[in-house]
Amino acid sequence: MGWNDHIDDSELGNLPPEAFSPFNVDEPFDPQDHWLETADEEEQRIAMREWFLARFCDPAIETPYNGREGGYLFINGGPYDPDDEISHRFAGIVDDDVIQEVVHDLYTEVGNQWAPIRDDFPSDFDFDERFDLQLLTSNEPLDKLKARLQHARLVLTLEGDEVAKSLAEKLVFGGTVAALEAFLWETVDYWVEHDERALHDIVTRIPALKDQPMKLGDIFKQHAGLKEHVKGYLQNLVWHRWDRVAPLLKTGLGIEPPSFKQFEEALVKRHHIVHRSGHDKTGNPISVTKEEIGSLCDMIEAFATEIHAKLAPRGLPLNENNTGEF
Repeated sequence: MGWNDHIDDSELGNLPPEAFSPFNVDEPFDPQDHWLETADEEEQRIAMREWFLARFCDPAIETPYNGREGGYLFINGGPYDPDDEISHRFAGIVDDDVIQEVVHDLYTEVGNQWAPIRDDFPSDFDFDERFDLQLLTSNEPLDKLKARLQHARLVLTLEGDEVAKSLAEKLVFGGTVAALEAFLWETVDYWVEHDERALHDIVTRIPALKDQPMKLGDIFKQHAGLKEHVKGYLQNLVWHRWDRVAPLLKTGLGIEPPSFKQFEEALVKRHHIVHRSGHDKTGNPISVTKEEIGSLCDMIEAFATEIHAKLAPRGLPLNENNTGEF
């Protein structure tokens, strides 16, 4: 069963276009937070319900049942409680009363034990050594980010044809968002590589990893390649999918990151620049100013600096020089 097998019976068609993330076309439905906050309650209920049904299903569909024990065998992970999952995703965005209405309806339909739709929990994350990161100190992700942002600012000082300058500004705008994504990847990858606690917490707490089914005969093989498996997951992650990045920082590295919402408008604009050749979905050209780029660079650097500072109390595992320097 795939995540969109229930789509014919869904109410997604009742939602306006702004409910849909423009960079989430091939993955399970995930409403845009800034739209959801101002949507009416009925639209909020539809969006949360569809988000849940894109990821979880009645265990009767594809979960083995143990008649002797009188229960399902959740071999693919779970069971999952709608209250836990929906509250974790939407608390602080949608009022608790509306969340509980959706949870109550799902409880009425199936109960509090749901199974994962397996397409949302891929069992294999190929690690490619060609794209492996070589980060020796915990300062490197932030240092690299600052250098990338500085280089972006330098491009804006170039003179020449106005059309070329306009194109350069759009490319720089997209590059600053890419620099943020690179910082997030490099930060998590560094701690997975150098800190057993981070590796343990990510494997045991991130659903895409902890809920993978495994044959008993594969235990030692999987254990031997555990770090590479996790790094493969990080290589394949879309780092502007905040709903997947935030748990890596919160439950994997144990910090509360600054709000990702501040980058939502920039992400949409970057999507138009990269995937629509600088035009929005109605065909109008996207404009970018130097002041806008400068402001975005400042936001990204402040965001990254705060994350780096919050990781400092973890302490630094000894590096190759055994200095213990953070």
